[in-house]
Amino acid sequence: MSSVKLRVSALCVHDDHVLFIEHKTFAPGDPRLPESWWILPGGVVEPGETLHEAVRREMLEETGLECRVGGMVFVKELLYPYPGHERAGERHQSVSIGFHCEVTGGKLITGRDPELPLDEQMIIRAEWLPLDRLNEYELYPPVLRELVRDHGPEGFRRVAPRFYDSLL
Repeated sequence: MSSVKLRVSALCVHDDHVLFIEHKTFAPGDPRLPESWWILPGGVVEPGETLHEAVRREMLEETGLECRVGGMVFVKELLYPYPGHERAGERHQSVSIGFHCEVTGGKLITGRDPELPLDEQMIIRAEWLPLDRLNEYELYPPVLRELVRDHGPEGFRRVAPRFYDSLL
C-alpha cells in the first residue's frame, strides 16, 4: 500500500456559484465510477508547507485565482478500493481538509498539475457552478451539495467542521 496523502481543498462560494474543477477519475476503468468528477480545487500538501500555504498554491495552480483562506469546514478520508474490500486503500488513501476561502484576485483559468506531464493532466476545466444546479453534476464528495446548501456563502464563517468517511 502507498502512503497516506494529506490534501487540502478550497470551498469558494460567490454570487450563488461554487468554484469546482472537473477532474478525470482517480480509478480509470472502474465501471462503477464516472469518467470525471467535479471536485474542489486542491491537492497534496508539500513537505514544509503549511495547510493555508498549500490551499493558496493549489488554487493558483488549478484556477489562476488568489484566495484568503478561512476556517476549516470538513475533513474527508478516501480509500480506494473502499473499506470492506480485501485490498482497501491499495490504490489510493488520503485525508483531505476543506477550508472556506474567499477569492481575492486573479483571473479564472483552467490550470494544470505542475508535477504531471501535459499528456497525463487530470484537470479538465475550472468553472463556477450555479448553486441551484449542483444536482446536475457528479460532485465528489457528493455531500458537498448538502454542505453548501445548508450553510451558503455566509454560513461557512461559523460552521463546525464535519467529518466524512470513505463510504460517502
